Parts: sequence; C-alpha cells; structure tokens
Amino acid sequence: MRLFTAVCFDDETKNALFEAEKTAEICAEGKFTSKENLHLTLVFIGETERENEIKSALSEIEFKKFSIEFFKTGTFEKGIFWAGTKENKELENLQKTVFEKLQNLGFELEEREFVPHITLARKFKPKKDFSFEKIEKNLPEKPAPVNRISLMKSENIEGKLRYTEIFSKELF
Repeated sequence: MRLFTAVCFDDETKNALFEAEKTAEICAEGKFTSKENLHLTLVFIGETERENEIKSALSEIEFKKFSIEFFKTGTFEKGIFWAGTKENKELENLQKTVFEKLQNLGFELEEREFVPHITLARKFKPKKDFSFEKIEKNLPEKPAPVNRISLMKSENIEGKLRYTEIFSKELF
C-alpha cells in the first residue's frame, strides 16, 4: 500500500482552507483537493507492506502539541498550487524526528528540503484574473493546532484520490 505521514487538521482549519481553495477555483483550472483530503505531508514513504513497523515507530515519538499558521500561496513545478505555513521550528523538528525514525527502519526516503505546505490543486492553471493575494486573504486566520501525527494510506478509487488515516499518535 502507498503510505505517508501527515498532520491532519481539525474541521475548522479544513473548512477555512477549503474556502480559500474555492476562491482559487473561480479563477483557475485544475484538480482541486477534496476537503477531506486536506493535510500537510511530513514524510512520504511510498509503497510498502511494513505498516506495523511504521505504527510502532510513530508510537515511540514524544512531542509536544503546537500550532502552525498559514500565510501565503504559491505553485511548484508540475502545476501544484499550495498554501504555505509560516516558519515553525516545532514543525521542522517533528518532520525531522519522523524522517529519522523511518530512515532508521531502513526505508529509502527522499532527502530533500522540507517545504511545509498543503496541496490545494494539481494540474493548476491560473486564468488572467488570478491573484495569489486574493486567495491568501481567505487562508485560515486562526493558528491550526497540531495535536497528532498520522499514518495515511493513499488510494485511487474510481479515478478519485482518497487519503485515509490508518493510525495516529497523539502529541502531549
């Protein structure tokens, strides 16, 4: 199965992110992320059947709860439209901890700079009247709580991408 670790959001944060996404959808084309799929990826694992080992490793992580703030939008190559977070040392340290735990289990993980973001759309193409600033005004104003880390399964069901939380570790 295709797995990754993530920060999943509460309904209030998801609703606010989805509102920003709907604003973007008015003045752009693309495959927009469904509200239930909105998350922040910590570490992409890929195809594996070692789910129990990952759960065990995540269970060992001791980390305090914290919050993140959103502040900008942008695009990556390959047409990814995203909402970014303000710099956050706790988030960076959490990602590093999860990465190292998984790497110590022998998983071959991509070693690239961690750029915390929420994917709002793929195959994104802005129209002439598109404005990043307009979208950014609709990003969540309230900091989003980070209360747990999740192990997520990624599936394509009848042409729709679906992310399912299969395990979570509460932060203290």
